[in-house]
Amino acid sequence: MKKFFLAAIGLSMMASCSQPAAVENTDSGIRLAYVRIDSLQSQYEYFEELALELIEEEKVLVEDLQRRQQTLQENIALYQQEAPKMSARQREANEADLMRVQQQYLQVEQAAQAQLVKKQQDLTKMMREDMDKAIAVLKDELNLDFILLYEEGGQIIYANTDFDITERMVNMLNESRETPSEEEASAASEEAADSTSAE
Repeated sequence: MKKFFLAAIGLSMMASCSQPAAVENTDSGIRLAYVRIDSLQSQYEYFEELALELIEEEKVLVEDLQRRQQTLQENIALYQQEAPKMSARQREANEADLMRVQQQYLQVEQAAQAQLVKKQQDLTKMMREDMDKAIAVLKDELNLDFILLYEEGGQIIYANTDFDITERMVNMLNESRETPSEEEASAASEEAADSTSAE
């Protein structure tokens, strides 16, 4: 699940990456660089932390759904066992109750799926925003015209490591989280204050 989840996020975002500088590799002087998405996702510590939290949350939700489903199935089996002894009115009441519980289960399942999709979208958006900030700096520092996304089995079948700026991108992302901007620090302080006042 983790591999699929990270791959899904990787396919939805732009990237950039490491080595001292990119190289002019065309007659027209176009400058290219690329980032390895698998390395970026595994080495960007903040992203990895949030991804693992989301995977753990999904695990809890799945276990809850499985428990609810098992309880429902047990109640259905018990009803089927006792139904021959019931009156028509009792059977009708029990069937209505089972249908109500089944509908509640479906609603909980749909809500859980929507919650996970929303959080995955938020994580993807956060990653894109962080990378956009790093790209804006790197493209100017290295005078780049294009920053490509490289992954095994992707459309780029070969990449010269001279154009790999993954490490530089990862370092920039991790350092930006270690020293948050004034806006981020202010938001964190407000959140902490709200939490304290709520207590």
